Amino acid sequence: MKKPEFILGHDPLGRRPNIRVELERIRRDPLHELLHAIGFADHVIVADDRTRYQDAYMFYHLALDRYLHAMSVAARYSNGTRWRHKYCANDRKVAEQYRRMAPFLEFDLANCLLHGRILLDRVVGLSRYFLIGENLPSFTSFSDHKKFFTKLVKPYGEHEEYADFIRKNTDWFDMPLKAVRDKFVVHASPKHMRFLGYPGGSDYELDLTIMLPDREDAEKPFAKVKVILVSPLRLSHDIGYFLNWFCRYGVVALKSRHM
Repeated sequence: MKKPEFILGHDPLGRRPNIRVELERIRRDPLHELLHAIGFADHVIVADDRTRYQDAYMFYHLALDRYLHAMSVAARYSNGTRWRHKYCANDRKVAEQYRRMAPFLEFDLANCLLHGRILLDRVVGLSRYFLIGENLPSFTSFSDHKKFFTKLVKPYGEHEEYADFIRKNTDWFDMPLKAVRDKFVVHASPKHMRFLGYPGGSDYELDLTIMLPDREDAEKPFAKVKVILVSPLRLSHDIGYFLNWFCRYGVVALKSRHM
């Protein structure tokens, strides 16, 4: 079913996630082969592009680990324990876990956005090893990196495949990652309402919903709204897909340079 135009951001996965499987997927660094192909030293004292990327990936993984574990506890509490009049031993355990985690749910979700954005900035720094030439994009900002390729008026030489992928397959970066990170986490935000909930009929994907007034009516500003949905789990799939593609492209590009 097509998403209504007033709803922006992530679509729920639409299934109950296996948190152990999801975290095992995220734990594996998709750029391992590319880092090896670039030829970074295994032991370094001074930070370089590789260590900055690896640190960013570690923090991104840890942020998702915290949030997805908490999301799992929140789902078990909301779908069962919360409604029981009498707790068994397992209910008491879930209720206590939820009591400890609940105050940090939105904080942990925001950390997923912050470290996801930092990770992407570090990733484009690695593209300097296979994007060679005079007309080069930013290697410090994913946003500027993407803008460079979006504004090009002619094919980007031997790396047009790369440019085309960045242009056409990273909409998830602009909305919701960049928009929510910039306007609702880091900088002053417009008038809005927000809450954590289970959109799209899902009982297990705890996402952030942001509601923005879509009219300048002082008496009823929220009579018509735009809605932004933010799912750290969906974001991890988007970023994972991008990193795996980036790795494959980079490895092939490096091999072609050395042939």
